[in-house]
Amino acid sequence: MKHSQMLLKKMLLIKPSIKSSLNGLLIILLLLSSPVDAEVAAILSSNSTGVDQPVRLTLQMEGDQEMTPDLGQLEQLFEIIGRSTQQSISIINGKMSAKRSLTLTLLPKQTGTIEIPPIRIGNESTQALVLEVAEQPQHQIEAEKEQVLVELSLNKSRAYIEEEVILTLKLYQAPGIHGESLDMPQASMPDTQLKLLHEERYSSERDGIQFNVIERKYAVFAYQSGRLEIGGVKYRGRSGGNRLFSFLNDPFSTPQQEVRIFTSKSNQVVLEIIPIPESYSGDRWLPAKNLQIVESGLIQQSPILAGKPLVRRIMVLADGLSSAQLPTIEQTLPEGIKSYQERPELKETPTRTGISSSRQNSMTLIATEPGQYDLPAVEIPWWNTETGRQETARLDAVSIDVMPNPGATPGLQQQQPQLPQLSTQQVGQDETNTTLATDNQSATAPVSQEVHWLVWLFGIAWILTLFAWWHTRRNRPAQQPRPIPTAEQEKVDPSRQAIAEALLELEQAYAEKDAVSARSAWLAWAQLQWPETPPHNLTRLASRCDEAVSEAVHSLERALYSPMDESGWTEYAIRELVEQMQQERPSHKQSDGLVPLNP
Repeated sequence: MKHSQMLLKKMLLIKPSIKSSLNGLLIILLLLSSPVDAEVAAILSSNSTGVDQPVRLTLQMEGDQEMTPDLGQLEQLFEIIGRSTQQSISIINGKMSAKRSLTLTLLPKQTGTIEIPPIRIGNESTQALVLEVAEQPQHQIEAEKEQVLVELSLNKSRAYIEEEVILTLKLYQAPGIHGESLDMPQASMPDTQLKLLHEERYSSERDGIQFNVIERKYAVFAYQSGRLEIGGVKYRGRSGGNRLFSFLNDPFSTPQQEVRIFTSKSNQVVLEIIPIPESYSGDRWLPAKNLQIVESGLIQQSPILAGKPLVRRIMVLADGLSSAQLPTIEQTLPEGIKSYQERPELKETPTRTGISSSRQNSMTLIATEPGQYDLPAVEIPWWNTETGRQETARLDAVSIDVMPNPGATPGLQQQQPQLPQLSTQQVGQDETNTTLATDNQSATAPVSQEVHWLVWLFGIAWILTLFAWWHTRRNRPAQQPRPIPTAEQEKVDPSRQAIAEALLELEQAYAEKDAVSARSAWLAWAQLQWPETPPHNLTRLASRCDEAVSEAVHSLERALYSPMDESGWTEYAIRELVEQMQQERPSHKQSDGLVPLNP
């Protein structure tokens, strides 16, 4: 445009004879050049700036094309920390024109002279621009260090593999500085896990300056030995402006004070990771501050009856270990006890001092016969990181006395009734009785001959009855012959017998108002009903039953877990509800063989 104006001034000095001929050419040049200059443009808010000081680049475009500039080369020279767009539409003499602008807030990545290359927008490109970036004065660097500081520290310098180490990050900000980004600490070893434990904000005085402090604590777990370096925490904040991010949200506004960018980088801490001690004899490496084993369920459920479900809960508690590190509980049960294992419940509680975790293993035990059973002790070796030696968490062995169940249905495992053996005296008596029977038969022979005509009478009546039955069967459709059951089919179905026993145990739990046993009995019954995909909790069980049974199961669940008093769960007639549901919707075919103990 400036070139066209200079050309116009020179033409005013030309002779009038030539002026008229050039006017037409000038008008054509202006018409051709003006739209091109106004199509796309790039404007810098300032031709110079400092390192860590932002500058605004505004891209303008006229036309109907979308504002989709190619910023690949620009991002190599600057960090784009803000964007804003504007659009205006005007209609003049029935012709509509659109103007769009994109304002980018840029932070230089280097000092010196930076040439901003042409930026392509659609089919057009902006002009190249030049920006001078001055280095930050030393006094300004020192002043920023006094206003922003990122600090890392560890609670120890040496740790074992998989041992919990506490990393503390503190960000100090002077009043008036607003943080925009704070990176997470970076570990030099790839097999390192960092978990955020706690964050708090407070005010603190340091070197005579009042700071706003953000403190974060992380749990660090390293899974290989060697030298571990942690650092790389970068911070960026800003000061000035009418409000937080006002400069980014509205680049055309006039702030009350100059916007300044503050950056800082943390120090680096070093941690030596040492391997597992050779003296450790446990099967699984467990470095912790504390580890215990507790149990519940056996003492509260007494007396213990044969065939009645017994719930045992064993929980492993640890400080300094994640829930994924806690071991499973494996124990060998004595013969005569069946075990139904439930899914373990894992829990983690992060605190300022580290992670506290737990793993609860619940199992349902059923003694098939009365007697005394010895449950073995449970031992877990672990390494005490505070004392530096191996210890063993122990759960003592338990002996349980199982009483006979007076209301239990005789199972298949019970002995079949035996025929009484006859003594010699009884055999003699039977022979005497046989002789007497023979004499009586001879004595009654004349009487039988006198009533022989009765035999003929009953015979004729039987023939007439047979004829009437044949006549009625003629008019009925033929039916398939009923197969003769084999000897194995006449035996009792083990799955039906087990379901009957489970239903009886369920009734007993309701009669005794034992909610815990009722839950175990429901799940044991469900295990028999759906052996391939058994439900593992009451909610899933209720979803598979009809409305009546589902209501009873939900009532029991509320009694177990709801803080409200739910005493009406025992009022349901469980056997009638279950049998009615089985008649309306037959259960799936049970698999052959024994019910699996660990579904």
